Amino acid sequence: MSYTDKIELTKSQKIKFVLYVFVFWTLWVILYTLVFLIQKEIPGWGIALFSSACYNYTFALLTVGIWFVCKKLPVTRFAIPLIIFIHFILSSLFTAFWLFIVYGSWYLHQGKIIFEIVNFNEIIGWQFLFGMMSYLLMAGIFYTIIYYNQFREKTMREAELKVLTKEAEFKALKMQINPHFLFNSLNSINALVKRNPNQSRKMIGLLSDLLRMSLESRDKMLVALKEELEFVHRYLEIENVRFGDRMEYVEDVDQRLMAYRVPAMILQPLLENSVKYGVARRRGKGKIMLSVKRTGAKLLFTISNTISSGLEEGELSRNGTGLYNIKKRLELLYSDEFDFTAGPSGDGNFEVKFTIPIKKDERD
Repeated sequence: MSYTDKIELTKSQKIKFVLYVFVFWTLWVILYTLVFLIQKEIPGWGIALFSSACYNYTFALLTVGIWFVCKKLPVTRFAIPLIIFIHFILSSLFTAFWLFIVYGSWYLHQGKIIFEIVNFNEIIGWQFLFGMMSYLLMAGIFYTIIYYNQFREKTMREAELKVLTKEAEFKALKMQINPHFLFNSLNSINALVKRNPNQSRKMIGLLSDLLRMSLESRDKMLVALKEELEFVHRYLEIENVRFGDRMEYVEDVDQRLMAYRVPAMILQPLLENSVKYGVARRRGKGKIMLSVKRTGAKLLFTISNTISSGLEEGELSRNGTGLYNIKKRLELLYSDEFDFTAGPSGDGNFEVKFTIPIKKDERD
């Protein structure tokens, strides 16, 4: 059921509800029968039970009408004084109709002797007042139920809207990465076309595979870590064609974590950032390291790279759709349950660290 659908009971739930209501009113009928007998208003179990059943079951059936009236007169559309006035009039009509059915049933069952058993002149007044008060009480209960259902529906609609907004924003951020990466890859291919045609053809094939994998995961917010790493490896193959021995990549991933779900395309832009600042701008060899480990109920990701000489600390963090994009996507997915840091490390490398919570159904 979508959150925007109205909350409706299933068939089995409706049957249970009707059964619970019937049990409640049956217990009330029995209690009322005992009251009749204790007060000695009606002699004998048979007559007392029949009278109580007519009295209460009839009222229970008529309360269905009160429910529909409350549905047609919502407090959000009409002035409260007007609603109170209308219900006051309806409570009088309801009570008159209810007592007419009750007394009519008694008369049909017992005949004229009922007038000798029950003193109508003494009880009709308080019964009428009791009927009006009961009507107003039921109306109040029904309005409370209606308000609760409306509040719940509103809350669920707002929750779904937030989810849809997050999904849209997440996908928009994710789509920003594809053109950015594609632009860089085409530039690399362009540089190799004349210098090394074979390598450029190889890169085109790898790029084709990478774009296919990207399209396959375009609607996914989370993927298995294994799938995310396969995407990363294909990307690094492209960069390896471009840089050859100038790029060294070291990976340390706990193989037991491969089935855990992580944000789709979360590692590739970080590694692209490492290639840009740790390899492409170095004359010598550059090193990139990726580590994925479990720490308690969280996954810890560490991406580090050697820092090219001449780069300022602020420049390391500027990558258009890079670090900001990643942090924003983590925020959309995990709210305040993630950690994200980026900056020079103690060993002279630039390091990005972030943690994400492990889903409850994935925990050991």
